[in-house]
Amino acid sequence: MKYRYLNFTLAILFLSIVSCSTNRIVVFAELSATDIEKAKPYVWQELLKEYFLCVCITESFKDKQIEEYDISQAVYFDVLRYSPEAFQEVKDYAKKFVASIEPSPIEDLGNKKAIISDCISKYKSKDLDKFIKTMDKYMLKN
Repeated sequence: MKYRYLNFTLAILFLSIVSCSTNRIVVFAELSATDIEKAKPYVWQELLKEYFLCVCITESFKDKQIEEYDISQAVYFDVLRYSPEAFQEVKDYAKKFVASIEPSPIEDLGNKKAIISDCISKYKSKDLDKFIKTMDKYMLKN
């Protein structure tokens, strides 16, 4: 019974991570330099938010060594037009958020955390939108 829940959890985790490496990234990687220059800042901001979500999930399950199997963070790093400082700030922000996730107060849930749903909620939040906009100072010109 215990393994059934573990397998379900790992399947949900895998699907969440796979969603991090969307087809949009591949499309951006194939754009010409001129097309990239024309991209609006909000497009880059949305992709940087997706990077946050990947980091959030990866950091939450660090003991599962997801980074050994998933390259999503590296893909975002290669495609996005931000300096390494932006990625580090987003990573630090995600780590701080993950550390703030509280265990469920419901005794039957065994003090487990709602990690994925909390990460998704944060991804959709105005607070993250504001933070991501501050990363525009790290946007590369070329």
